[in-house]
Amino acid sequence: MEAIQYQPIQWPEPPIVGTNPIYLCPPIWSHEDRYNGQPIIPNVILGPYHLVRKPEFIQETQISYVICIRDPSERLFLREMPLPGVEFCFLDVPADVNKSNIIPYFNQVNQLLSQAIEQGRTTLLCCSDGIDKSASFMSAFLMSAYELTAPNAITFVQNRRYCATPSPQGYRIKLLEYELLCSAQKSAGGTMSPGETKCSRRREDDEMVEDLVPGVRPIATAVGAANKRAR
Repeated sequence: MEAIQYQPIQWPEPPIVGTNPIYLCPPIWSHEDRYNGQPIIPNVILGPYHLVRKPEFIQETQISYVICIRDPSERLFLREMPLPGVEFCFLDVPADVNKSNIIPYFNQVNQLLSQAIEQGRTTLLCCSDGIDKSASFMSAFLMSAYELTAPNAITFVQNRRYCATPSPQGYRIKLLEYELLCSAQKSAGGTMSPGETKCSRRREDDEMVEDLVPGVRPIATAVGAANKRAR
């Protein structure tokens, strides 16, 4: 079988802070595209976990960091692979999303992503299929870092990975709840640049993140620094 030839990544522009509305402009898409990964913003690719089993994909895209969102039942088949130079981070999120507090998990991944972006690392954000869990966490990052509403963040992701579909009775509801929190943080802290939104209410969740992943820096610091470098 002829090896798949991966095209060099064309990094898309990140969203403009507070863009509203974002219209659905689907990319040219085929069913097979859901099995590949798509760049969402510079240095972040969204896709299914099985991509880590394709060394040629990891090499071509220069991925050095994998953040995998999974529920506890998936530990057996979503696990670390022996890939030189690639760091893995697995986040076990409760399967019953609608009954769980997912906000601290959103904040944790936001901080991990922002640190990787600051360091110039290419990250694969994934879940089993790259459709529900990881797409929802990508949306949450855009909401926090770029002040997007939940519908706009989801649409932004779908404009790059068309199959991305946060579950209507699960993650979509949690993203709407997260939108209220982000809005409250913005009101409390005033208008800030991407990733620099601050709110005392967040400290509790940040402390939980620090307990889960020691050394994680607040998203305000990491994304803010990355934005300054970009300027």
